[in-house]
Amino acid sequence: MKLLIVDDCVDIVNILSSLLGFSGHQIQKAQNGIEALELLRNNSYEVVITDAEMPGMGGVELCRFIKSDFPDLYIIGISGSFRSLQELKAAGADICFPKPFHIDAIEKAIEDRMLSLSLDRYLPVVSNDSGRLIGTGRQSFNGHLF
Repeated sequence: MKLLIVDDCVDIVNILSSLLGFSGHQIQKAQNGIEALELLRNNSYEVVITDAEMPGMGGVELCRFIKSDFPDLYIIGISGSFRSLQELKAAGADICFPKPFHIDAIEKAIEDRMLSLSLDRYLPVVSNDSGRLIGTGRQSFNGHLF
């Protein structure tokens, strides 16, 4: 998957890039929301991982822009502040993790997104007798697909 990692903390960006890149993901990096928007306008991504608080444009504002311009883009929010996590979620982040986070949790969120995209692409669309669309052929219960 193509991932965009947005954080002003170089150490976090390098750790995420190394570990997720080792898992086979293609990684690009930005140090703030302004850089991220430029990359988003010129590239396509399946997942954005963003910190909440950064100079220039933070992750909360970035989430709002992403959900407005790229509504299907999956956003993983990260922050050391509980309040910032709530703000990220309210701004459109699909899932949020507190810092310090476990890389396994981030990887699981990405794997779940990969599965979701695969199911959306390959499962037939379900419609009722009148031909009206009623779903994508998959159901979710408590976040688990089946």
